Amino acid sequence: MSPLPAGALAAVAAARVTLVLGAPDVGKTTLVTSLAGVLAAAGHAVAVVDADLGQSDIGPPTTVGLGRVRRPIDRLAESELVALEFLGVTSPARCLHATAEATARLVRRALALGCDRVLVDTSGLVAGPLGLALKRLKIDRVAPDVLVVLQRGDECEPLLQAVTAGSGRATIRLAAASTASRSTAARRQARRRALHAHLAGAVPVTLDLARVTVRPVPAARGLGVVAGALVALDGPDGRTLGLGWVRGIDATAGRLVVSTAVEPAGIAAVAIGCERYDAA
Repeated sequence: MSPLPAGALAAVAAARVTLVLGAPDVGKTTLVTSLAGVLAAAGHAVAVVDADLGQSDIGPPTTVGLGRVRRPIDRLAESELVALEFLGVTSPARCLHATAEATARLVRRALALGCDRVLVDTSGLVAGPLGLALKRLKIDRVAPDVLVVLQRGDECEPLLQAVTAGSGRATIRLAAASTASRSTAARRQARRRALHAHLAGAVPVTLDLARVTVRPVPAARGLGVVAGALVALDGPDGRTLGLGWVRGIDATAGRLVVSTAVEPAGIAAVAIGCERYDAA
């Protein structure tokens, strides 16, 4: 059963792309999870793009994830993982354009795969100049048919005034769900658990730098390959296969050692992120 009013549910059910906005802990992910299940049960081919880099449920933190939902689910983490876009940071404030572009690419990929309903879950960064800039970029790149906005008061109205004037886009305003706010420490622990789960089974892999290219993520200032740096391992088509972390580099021998669960034969490139991973 969807928490949306009947009229609002009908608007979302008729839209190819719906983007959900709101501050932290207002119920965005819960709403997206419910909507995905309702739409899948109605026979739609449903995809969810999880664009919350710090608290992602589809894929690990530092990524934008694309998941397929084929039945009602209790958590977005139960989605079938289709693709990841590694940004290498846990805050979209450090890579506004890259976050918006990655989100848009995954929306386009979902549509190209035949998904007729795509839901976009976003981070809670909606206030201030950075929040306004991020969400304006994301809405511009994704071009959703419907915006669903969860608010405790009117905290999203400045953003909505900036992005909906004259757009003809349907906007659905809802009261925030009664969810408890999480502390910064709780969010940090959630990220840590999610990364541990994604990297379970990682083993050291030695990569030949004559065969494998290495690049920094957009948020990085140059290429700094340091022990513990979180990395993405990409295939020959440029798509992220999974994450790992740097164990060491031998520049003289041209070797990079990373720990990852990704099969080394399929690795064609390594993206060096800005976050460190502590396996302890």
